[in-house]
Amino acid sequence: MTRLRVGFDVSSAVKDHGRGIAAYVRALLAALPQAAPEIDAVLYIRGRRWWRRRSVADLLEQQPRRWLLEPVLRPGRDLDAFHGLGVRLPALARVPRSFTLHDLRGLDAVEHTDPRWARIRSARLRETVHRADAIVCLNEFGRRRLRHHFPAFPGERTAVIPHGLDHARFRPLPAQQVAPVLARHALHRPYVLQLGRLDRHKNPETSLRAFATSAARSSGLLLVFAGGAEPGYQSALEALARQLGVHAHVRWLGAVPRDDVPALYATAAAVLVPSYYEGFGLPVLEAMACGAAGLVSSGTCLEELAGDVWPAADPAQPESFRRALDRLLLDSGRLDRARAGSLARAAAFTWERCARSTADFLAFSARLPAGTRAG
Repeated sequence: MTRLRVGFDVSSAVKDHGRGIAAYVRALLAALPQAAPEIDAVLYIRGRRWWRRRSVADLLEQQPRRWLLEPVLRPGRDLDAFHGLGVRLPALARVPRSFTLHDLRGLDAVEHTDPRWARIRSARLRETVHRADAIVCLNEFGRRRLRHHFPAFPGERTAVIPHGLDHARFRPLPAQQVAPVLARHALHRPYVLQLGRLDRHKNPETSLRAFATSAARSSGLLLVFAGGAEPGYQSALEALARQLGVHAHVRWLGAVPRDDVPALYATAAAVLVPSYYEGFGLPVLEAMACGAAGLVSSGTCLEELAGDVWPAADPAQPESFRRALDRLLLDSGRLDRARAGSLARAAAFTWERCARSTADFLAFSARLPAGTRAG
């Protein structure tokens, strides 16, 4: 097997408590030595984050670290390829450059996104795509949106490589592990759950409006939101809950300890994911691996991820979400099939598979002439 020396920009993981892209960086690189032993990794840290490199001291600790400080210090001649694990690529490199495209929210769903953030993010996306010789997408939905926004980028230089999943953490749990978590959060009644930060593009309003007229609410279930919120937004959501007459049936748990998350998924009557936009939708997979049934947004990458296991509904139509939720919860056979299907579907997503596919992609990328892609 031919060895491949690859520079990885790990700057996105240089933080004390990383989620999102930081978690992806850590999980992918941790799986790499076993899944792809031919990859010889060099870890690059960008700009001022170099001074906080101790936060990634445990990441492939035997592999070298280098400072990426443009234009003085940049990927060198001893590499076969360079891969950005975040949304950045160096302006210059002597080897082919590729990156993982986590989402296109700076260009899509901008009506649900802070305008300043969208401007900054979209400019960075355009710059990085322009510099790339090849791109990893997380799903076919993302590859289609890439083609929509950047039609000149050669399709044959893209690959779809989904995330993996920590199956040791996200799994069905015995009652004795679940009970203390439910007691700690005072969840003494069955509930439907939306878990994750309460941002506008996550669309908690549809969960509230759908729940307000659902059989779930009239049968005594709670609606539980677990996750922090952008400033002022939770107050607006609480006002909406009062307006809809469901305030007494809604629980706001705020940010919950990461160790509590599997138990919350495993005991939910259903998990709601009504996002207007997601890059991949890892919480859907996490909930599935815990044996949960749920409901996702149609017209997003979540439909692709959920397959035919969880139903999808229009996130802009609360009544559509309400009907889908009631069909799921009121049909015990449908609910049982969704839970069994969830476990089977989630089992196919592993970090070892992601790492092996990424190594194959990098071998392809290394054969490309650097900086000469068509278009």
